[in-house]
Amino acid sequence: MKKQTLLIAAMLVSLTAFSQKTHRVMGWKISRDLPQNEIKLNLGTTIIGLYPEISYERILSEDFSLGAALGASLSEDEYPLYFGLMPYARWFFGGSASNLQKYGAGFFIEANGALLSQKEYLDGAASPTSEIGAGLGLALGWKYLTRNHWIGELYFGGGRDFVNDGGYLRFGITIGKRF
Repeated sequence: MKKQTLLIAAMLVSLTAFSQKTHRVMGWKISRDLPQNEIKLNLGTTIIGLYPEISYERILSEDFSLGAALGASLSEDEYPLYFGLMPYARWFFGGSASNLQKYGAGFFIEANGALLSQKEYLDGAASPTSEIGAGLGLALGWKYLTRNHWIGELYFGGGRDFVNDGGYLRFGITIGKRF
């Protein structure tokens, strides 16, 4: 009886300890782990505004992800923000026939928050002052994913700064890698 109990316990441990995730893609079962993390660079704000913005995103399900973007201005004259930390949530729906088979890709709606430091010109002031603000916003975009897990994104939106009674722009042409 002792041997049978030990055998059953060993089988239960082996079934749970070495289980593999299986995913269905285009009707095929795939038993390898799919990458769920992304790191991206916003080329639009980096080149146009000298405001490099780096993003991290985690895919939680095939149609929902969470992430955060962090940016800082390299030039005082080119971009209206000095600093920005923007967490976001994305809901993916739709896309082309091939993108519908990929999780976390295609057309998306983004809800974002912002903690930012933006330039304010006071009446008659020649140089801007820095104002810290916080707000909420929305964006629309498209994410393309290659077979090698490279990412390309286009998005555009904005938000309302509730502290300074203003607004902020959110746009991007990003490139990155899913790992």
